[in-house]
Amino acid sequence: MNSLVTRALVLAAGIACAVPAAAVADRPPEVDQSLLVPSTLDSAFAPFTCRLRPTGPVCTGERHLDSGWAPVDLPCHVPLHNRYVSDRWSTRYYDHDYLNYDRRVRMHDVDHFSTSPGGPTSATITSHVRFFEPFAVPGDASTTTVVTTGTIWDVGPVGGPSILRVVGTSVEPPGEVGTFTGHVTRDGVTTRYEDASLDEAMSEDDLFEAVCRATTGG
Repeated sequence: MNSLVTRALVLAAGIACAVPAAAVADRPPEVDQSLLVPSTLDSAFAPFTCRLRPTGPVCTGERHLDSGWAPVDLPCHVPLHNRYVSDRWSTRYYDHDYLNYDRRVRMHDVDHFSTSPGGPTSATITSHVRFFEPFAVPGDASTTTVVTTGTIWDVGPVGGPSILRVVGTSVEPPGEVGTFTGHVTRDGVTTRYEDASLDEAMSEDDLFEAVCRATTGG
């Protein structure tokens, strides 16, 4: 009996010692971030975690912001104050030559607006989207096309209906205004756009006017 117990203990000890060794052996090789092109990872998402995958390095990071309340310069008839709260998760993909060829971000941003310093919040702009940045030339960030899909803008008073809601997909090639395909609802009236200019479908004037009305009530 004692010999059986002894053998069992020895076997258990051997397994316990073998597990860490196997785990170390299976650990992916470290990625030398200095070799990545472009070489600079966005510090706002630091620290990035980089792992070597079959397709090349993949780096992930998170960014969480809360700006606090501050005055904002918008063309409203009264001064407004803004608080920006943002949660974003970023993934960057590199090929075997360590050239960045795609970036993907999941984001949930909320802009809070008030007519009083420090709130309370009277209106919000909510953005809940994913955006993708494929590179035409791996490693050259100037060749990225930004593709954004989801709820791009949802503007309205707290507890009230949306004044402006933009849901769909925008495509912004480098050096171009870009296009939008989706639905834009203004004061309950929905318009469908197909490859329309961003200036037509999502003008800043419309956004600012909606924010002013939602925050001030008129």
